[in-house]
Amino acid sequence: MEESFKRIIRVPSSRQLSRANFCGKRVLARFDFNIPIEDGEIEDEKRIDVGIPTIKKILERGASEINIICHLGRPKNASDDSCSTKIIAQYLSKKLSATSLPKIYRTDIDSPALSKFYQITDKVRLFENIRYDEREEKNSVTFAKQLSRLGDVFVLDAFANIHRQHSSMDAIQNLLPTYTGLVMEREINVLHKILYAPERPFVAIIGGAKVEDKLPIIKALGKKSNAVIVGGKTANEWVARGMPSGKNIFLPSDGINKMGSIVSMDEENIKKGIFDIGPQTIMLYKSVLASAKTVFWNGNLGMTEDKKFIHGTYEIARYIKKLKCEKVASGGNTSEVIEEMGIESSFDFISTGGGATSDLIAGKSLPVLNKLLK
Repeated sequence: MEESFKRIIRVPSSRQLSRANFCGKRVLARFDFNIPIEDGEIEDEKRIDVGIPTIKKILERGASEINIICHLGRPKNASDDSCSTKIIAQYLSKKLSATSLPKIYRTDIDSPALSKFYQITDKVRLFENIRYDEREEKNSVTFAKQLSRLGDVFVLDAFANIHRQHSSMDAIQNLLPTYTGLVMEREINVLHKILYAPERPFVAIIGGAKVEDKLPIIKALGKKSNAVIVGGKTANEWVARGMPSGKNIFLPSDGINKMGSIVSMDEENIKKGIFDIGPQTIMLYKSVLASAKTVFWNGNLGMTEDKKFIHGTYEIARYIKKLKCEKVASGGNTSEVIEEMGIESSFDFISTGGGATSDLIAGKSLPVLNKLLK
């Protein structure tokens, strides 16, 4: 099974954007523009910014028109204005140097997601939240057929959603010739290298609070890496359940409790609460990382949302920064720490995927990706 997965994971040349000829064609493009919004303002534009090169490349390849689709949040219904893509349209108009503010146009498509669009530039359009249509999450073929009216070809660049079998990710691929966007291609190639051709020693760091999501990743990487360092609530749960560490899985030996005291990692202390790794564990983890030639980091080592418990994660991050090796990170909280510390340039790649990256690393079946890379 692993060998067949290995064969399909690389992006074939027939799917690469740089090989596509879009001359005179309309392109339907699916992006991950699911950005955080607070009080009507975009808090973080990175998910849009990383998609801009794909838009520009599509235009360079001769497209006559780009129809962009994306989702934003989890709208209650099609009238939920808090999830409208209008704010994305306004930001795109600035990034693409539009000469005027986006204008709204109507279509004859009977769908709350496709009945109107924002004209960004003369060739770029953005449609409303794809999740305004409840058929999207049902992987509806009927809805996919409506989507297919918007393009002669399809470009999929929403890597963070490849674990979701939705109409705009899966069913649409059966109806239009499909290509990978630049984000998608980069994600797939980097993660393929991590999984199957890392420079060794290969050390993985797995932390965070979503224990059930992380356990399959630890088990998978335990077979592929030279060492797996475990932290956060995931480590607490691992120890509390009495699960074996294995010869290359490293668990904390001490931690920090809610009072800020150093305690041992035993069942009683874990029940009371351990929120960061302790000094002994930091020294151990640095010794494991010292000879690494590849580091993959997914999930923080303590409860970093509380500044009292950031020390362990920050110490390991500073140590990784100094290492001369390939460094790849994934996960929203981990990316936030890297950004807060100002060490983004020290990493070779920071994945845009959360659950998608985790599922890929854990070796779960991803029908959308399998179809894309056939």
